[in-house]
Amino acid sequence: MDRGSKAPIHRQIYTQIRNMILTGDLPGGTRLPSTRTLGMELGVSRITMVNAFQILTSEGFLRSRAGDGTYVGNEWLNEAVTAPEVRRPELSSRAGLSASTRGSDLQRQTSPSWNPEDPESFVASQVGIDLFPTSVWKRLIGRHSEEQSIEMLGYPEALGHRPLREAVADYLRDSRGIDAAVEQIVITSGAQQAINALMLMMTDPGDEVWMEEPGHIAASAAMLANGCRVLPVPIDECGADLAQMPNELPAGRLMFLTPSRQHPLGVQMSLARRMDWVAWANEQGSWLIEDDCDSELRYRGSRLPSLYELDRGQHVVHVGSFSKIMFPSIRVGYVVLPEDLVDSFATAISVTGRAPATLMQAATADFIREGHLNTHVRRSRKTYAQRQEALLRELRNQLGSFIRAEAVDAGMHVIGWLPSTVDDQRLAAQLADKGVYTYALGDYLLERSLPPALLIGFAATDAGHMPDAVNYMVRALRHDGYSC
Repeated sequence: MDRGSKAPIHRQIYTQIRNMILTGDLPGGTRLPSTRTLGMELGVSRITMVNAFQILTSEGFLRSRAGDGTYVGNEWLNEAVTAPEVRRPELSSRAGLSASTRGSDLQRQTSPSWNPEDPESFVASQVGIDLFPTSVWKRLIGRHSEEQSIEMLGYPEALGHRPLREAVADYLRDSRGIDAAVEQIVITSGAQQAINALMLMMTDPGDEVWMEEPGHIAASAAMLANGCRVLPVPIDECGADLAQMPNELPAGRLMFLTPSRQHPLGVQMSLARRMDWVAWANEQGSWLIEDDCDSELRYRGSRLPSLYELDRGQHVVHVGSFSKIMFPSIRVGYVVLPEDLVDSFATAISVTGRAPATLMQAATADFIREGHLNTHVRRSRKTYAQRQEALLRELRNQLGSFIRAEAVDAGMHVIGWLPSTVDDQRLAAQLADKGVYTYALGDYLLERSLPPALLIGFAATDAGHMPDAVNYMVRALRHDGYSC
């Protein structure tokens, strides 16, 4: 018996006697000692034994005979239960595969992960949660959580909570110059659901699709999951370069772009390149999916017009999310679609998952409408700029001979270039084992065509703590034998 177990002693005794009967160690007809005798032998009270026996009797395992004691029920005579030979049913040749071809392709992609409880993290997508106005958010959630209505407690609207769609339309008009009708905006459970649904709607298995190289891991995963052939488009200082694609190559069904801040390199696409891609989409009859990631978190320079603004042929779909400018677990994003795609997209997202909880959407709408989002973004932008400066200073001071990094104009991470002999994916894994989390640039490449580097996030680490955080990375590197 385990005296420290949460299971009561009488239940432990019951379980052990029951198992002995089932396995044949106590065959049917066996007479058991009295509850008083067993209690003394086991060092428990008689009432404990009585409770155990009563349960066993009620379930048919034991039977009492007046004046003659307690016996194992005759039903268990020669009924010992032996473990049957385990035989798994045969699978079809198709089902017998460990994964589909598409699944195997996805498995080959590294899936960056991190443990928030570990001491130091430089995860590129980790926001500064210490900056978020939780008291304001709590009040907005409370405002709607007491609404006992079908709208609030029933299934979310297929296209999203209309007040949020209206708030997003106003926000995009003011911040990005995107003049879209409310009917063209659909709320999603973050950017990933939007991309998954777009792949489902716009591509067929075997289609050739284009994306930046290096490019967004989530986008390439969605493409591969839909059975597409993904072709890389090189990046230079002006963004994705259409001119470097072979002339004889057929136009892709679509091109995935991050023009505001190329993910992961951080380049802002030039206006000329934006015009080139819009012209390509209209001439070839292809789609452009524009992920506007990090457009709000710009520290220097002006934001250029979005592809959606520049396009007059309705070949651009604009994807956005509140994960990085509010907090990731909110799982609220949006898509701006050409009018004739809205119904098809609504059908696609019904397959990939419903819209976020209406409560979350309603609170987000108020957060935008009441000006809290703009205030939070301005504060985050200022603080993140200070944290980036602190990170770069400490990288120069402590790791200048090993990591070369330069300031970025937008976003939440810098690129830390490594010596050419270093395997960045192996290094990132070694750092993760020590609780220091980064992303390897190699994870974002379809073809190995760039020097090794790490994506080093700065948004979640206070500037005052940055010296200790970088020093922790230095110690982890030295522990694994790197000279720095």
